[in-house]
Amino acid sequence: MKKILALLFGIALATSLFAIGTGSISGIVTDSTTGNPIFGALVTACQNNVCAGRAITDSTGTYVIQNLADGEYQVVARARNYRVKHYPTPVVVANGQNTPDINFQLVPNTPPPPPNPSSISGIVTDSVTGMPIENVTVIARSRRFVRRAITNSDGSYTITNLRPGIYRLMAHKPGYLPKHYPEPVILEAGQAITGINFALVPGNVPPPPPPQGFGSISGTVINAVTQLPISNATVHAINVDSTHCCNGMARTNIDGTYTIQNLRPGTYTVKASAMGFNMAIYPNPVIVVENQNTPDIDFALTPRQP
Repeated sequence: MKKILALLFGIALATSLFAIGTGSISGIVTDSTTGNPIFGALVTACQNNVCAGRAITDSTGTYVIQNLADGEYQVVARARNYRVKHYPTPVVVANGQNTPDINFQLVPNTPPPPPNPSSISGIVTDSVTGMPIENVTVIARSRRFVRRAITNSDGSYTITNLRPGIYRLMAHKPGYLPKHYPEPVILEAGQAITGINFALVPGNVPPPPPPQGFGSISGTVINAVTQLPISNATVHAINVDSTHCCNGMARTNIDGTYTIQNLRPGTYTVKASAMGFNMAIYPNPVIVVENQNTPDIDFALTPRQP
C-alpha cells in the first residue's frame, strides 16, 4: 500500500512540475537601425535557466509565446546576424492572460574592420593625349599577396585592404603596352599611399622574334568570368606531326600574356591550365611557321566549381 501511495505521489508531483499553463507573452522584434521587422527571430521565455516556451517571429516581426504557467520569466531574443538581447526586467505571466508589448530592437552585427588596413591609389592616363583611361587593371603584388583594382571613368584607382609589405605594381589594358611602376612601393600598417600614377603607351607588345629555324606561339590567358588576366597559367604546345621532342611550354606573365619559344615548324595542339580553373584546349590546330610567331592564341578559363 505504501508503495502504491508513493507512486501516486510521484506521478502527481511530476504532473505539477510539467503542467502547461494558459498564459502568454507577445511583442515585436525590429532592427534597431532601420526599424524594419525581423522575420524568423527566436524569442525564448526561461525560468532558472530552463526554457519554458519559445516562438518565431512572422513577417511583421510579431511573436507570441503560449502555454506559459504563472510566474516570472527571463525573455531573450536572437536572430541571425544580430546581437542577442535580454529583456531588461523579468516578465510576469498570469494564467489565462497575455503579457503584451515585450518588444526588442536588435542591433546588427558589424564585422570588425581589418587591422590597420593600408591602400595604394593613383591615376592612369594615356601617354599621348594625357586623358584618363577607364577600365585599366592595376595589380599590386608582394611576395605572398596580390590585389587589384579597376580604374574609374576619371582614371583613378584605389587598391584597398593591403597588408604591410613591399609591393610591385603594374597597369595594363588591351590596346596599351603594360607598364610596371619603376620602383617598389613600401606600405606600413594603416598607411594610404597616393600618387602611384601610370601613363600608358598605346599599342600592343610584339613578342620577341623566334630563333633562326624555329617558330613561336603567343597569346593571352584571362578569367572567363571577370575578364582579368591570369598570371602563372601554364600553356602547352604539343606537336601532332611528330613523335620527337617538338613540344613547348610557357607560363603567363602578370598581364596574362605568354610566348612559347623554340617550336619546330608544324601543327600543334595548344592547351592552357591554371590552379583553380578548368583546363581549356584551343579549338583549332595551331600552325607554326619557321622564323615566325603565331599570335592571338588566346584562352578564357572558367573557374573550377568548389
